[in-house]
Amino acid sequence: STPLMVGGVIYTTAGSRRAVVALRAAAGELLWIHREEEGMRGEESPRRLSGRGLAYWSDGRNARIVYVTPGYRMLALDARTGAVIRSFGKDGVVDLKLQMDQEMDPVTGDVGLHAAPIIARDVIVIGAAHTEGSRPVSRRNDKGYVRGYDVRTGKRLWIFHTIPRPGEFGYDTWKEGSEEYTGNTGVWGQMSVDEELGLVYMPLEMPTGDYYGGHRPGDNLFASGLVALDVKT
Repeated sequence: STPLMVGGVIYTTAGSRRAVVALRAAAGELLWIHREEEGMRGEESPRRLSGRGLAYWSDGRNARIVYVTPGYRMLALDARTGAVIRSFGKDGVVDLKLQMDQEMDPVTGDVGLHAAPIIARDVIVIGAAHTEGSRPVSRRNDKGYVRGYDVRTGKRLWIFHTIPRPGEFGYDTWKEGSEEYTGNTGVWGQMSVDEELGLVYMPLEMPTGDYYGGHRPGDNLFASGLVALDVKT
């Protein structure tokens, strides 16, 4: 994972359960550690191990670490102590397999996150990663929608359907009903954000599957594209 340093403290994720670690940079002293025991949900995750890091947020008085577990659960921690912030989400946790505008098994649903969350203008933006798509077992899979959350409360603010739904721009680029069963099309890589413009830039992956598209005729927006979104809406 990629560590970050704020105020002489290094924050990083580590290990197979993606534990969050805070270290005093000058001496390497361990200040605190937080980890989640996710059982089968963690073991069935398509993106296990330490991931690519975490996000830091502060309003000048309070400071938080935001990270996503292998089992696709988002937590907010007090940056000073590592304690879970219970006012965030449901008792400190946002279950990212919920409020995703699709039905998904909470344990085996094929979605996780390997990148670090990204925060701009008090909004956390979360992408989605799936099992590597070179040889999928089926043309069907869960969809990799992108969402924005309030950094203080964990409330979902918006969702972007990377495979458009009926009535949305780009829906007609999926022919023969392929938008119904096709999945993936997530943002598994690291996003970028322009704080001044309030834009988040999302590099989208291929739909299911990477090397064969005969079952999804059409131009398949917004797959394999770079999309810019208003981080607030």
